[in-house]
Amino acid sequence: KRFAANAAAAAVTAATAVSEAVAMRELEAPDDAAKSFVKRDTGDDARRGEVDEEGLPLVYDKALIEAYWRRQGNALQQRWTEFLGLSVPYLTKVVGMVITGGTEELARNERALARDARVIMEELGATFIKGGQMMSVRPDVLSQPVLDELAALQDAVEPFSSDVARAQIEAELGAPLGAVFSEISEEPIAAASLAQVYRARLSGTGEWVAVKVQRPAVLGQVSKDLFVLRRAAEVYQGLMERFAPQ
Repeated sequence: KRFAANAAAAAVTAATAVSEAVAMRELEAPDDAAKSFVKRDTGDDARRGEVDEEGLPLVYDKALIEAYWRRQGNALQQRWTEFLGLSVPYLTKVVGMVITGGTEELARNERALARDARVIMEELGATFIKGGQMMSVRPDVLSQPVLDELAALQDAVEPFSSDVARAQIEAELGAPLGAVFSEISEEPIAAASLAQVYRARLSGTGEWVAVKVQRPAVLGQVSKDLFVLRRAAEVYQGLMERFAPQ
């Protein structure tokens, strides 16, 4: 038990050390020209170099995204600290189980570990919930108990304020709701990690439509989280290189 506690503490120490090393590096976004799995639309070239009201590029641009990150200053470090605060205790638990009982111990505790992971994703918000949703449909990667736990992320997302959503719809349409819709649901009929959906009837045709409203400030949040995930990949790769040979 003492050995397991010492080893787990060493893992946390290593995570902190690698994190500090990553923090000292220049902020650098990936170069999408070299390798990209993103499908581009035909309007990309016309919008290249343009940014939204937060300063985020409308089309991925390495220089612009790096400039955006630099302007975030403390916000990025706060998000990174929040991520570490939730992920490092989880990592410590997993390492302790591996040391004390190997993969058999992990298998015995997979339901509890999956539940803990799901709760952490919910606490970290939209980007991480979306990641969990994507993993919840990968039986080729995860066991069924883990898939069952992550499946809760598909429809267990709290909606944001409908007042905020209605104001956002009116701002996007440039008109009051009544000028466009004869009816619209008071509350969303579905809420997901990045947006929520309302049922509405068009005033002109009487046709029923689905109105999808993006969560406020979600693009900025996702950008910060992608930065956090890139740093996390470097941190945990460092841990793997240090501990996996043992």
